[in-house]
Amino acid sequence: MTSLQDITALLDSTLRTAEVKDAPVALNGLQVENNGQVTKVALAVDGSQKTIEAAIAAGADLLILHHGIYWCGLVPMTGWFRKKITTCLNHNLAVYSAHLPLDLHPELGNNAGIARALGLQDCRPEVDYHGVLIGQSGVFPGTVGELHEKFARICGATVTGYVADAAAPAGRIAVCSGGAGDSIYQLHAKGYRTYLTGEENHWVVNAAEDLGVNILFGGHYATETFGVKSLGSLLEQKFGLPTVFIDHPTGM
Repeated sequence: MTSLQDITALLDSTLRTAEVKDAPVALNGLQVENNGQVTKVALAVDGSQKTIEAAIAAGADLLILHHGIYWCGLVPMTGWFRKKITTCLNHNLAVYSAHLPLDLHPELGNNAGIARALGLQDCRPEVDYHGVLIGQSGVFPGTVGELHEKFARICGATVTGYVADAAAPAGRIAVCSGGAGDSIYQLHAKGYRTYLTGEENHWVVNAAEDLGVNILFGGHYATETFGVKSLGSLLEQKFGLPTVFIDHPTGM
């Protein structure tokens, strides 16, 4: 058993939740409080009703999310939203969320995890999002075709997109998880010719063809499982807590 306060203090300081700018609806940090004690941690990408119920069924009293439960914005606590909140409260489930602070973390983040799994070399922060570098870049020691295959393998998903020449060396590539397809223009201006992101976007494929940039979509969900899993490993190491990953893909 570990105090919720100790866990949130570690996560807040590690992820710099108070410092990293984000959308107000992200509401990074502790979103729902429990009785103050944690015996098991569940981790999931999204704060849907199903992931909340799955966390409770797994015996967790803390659920850590990448997309928290307030993405709907300011709404009345009625209907489906009341059900979500009361499910947490009635089952003593605390909820913690980390969006951009988790995307950009140099070791635990989604993009750091993707870069590591791909075996990228000479990694550095890249992909500007409103003045914050949230992605990664690195050198892939293989062809674009080999990169495509490995990206699909580490995501466990079908990778779509546009590839101009699969036999060409991939070289230095950029990576940004989630729905970051529109960053293709800034990356092209910086000289990148290969970009890996998450959510498939119709017009971005046309842009890739126009710009001559290889773009690979691994899926919004699939590219954002890396960060919460890393947080689970961190809590296992620091506090000896059992953790469970709640897999609830959207197919996007």
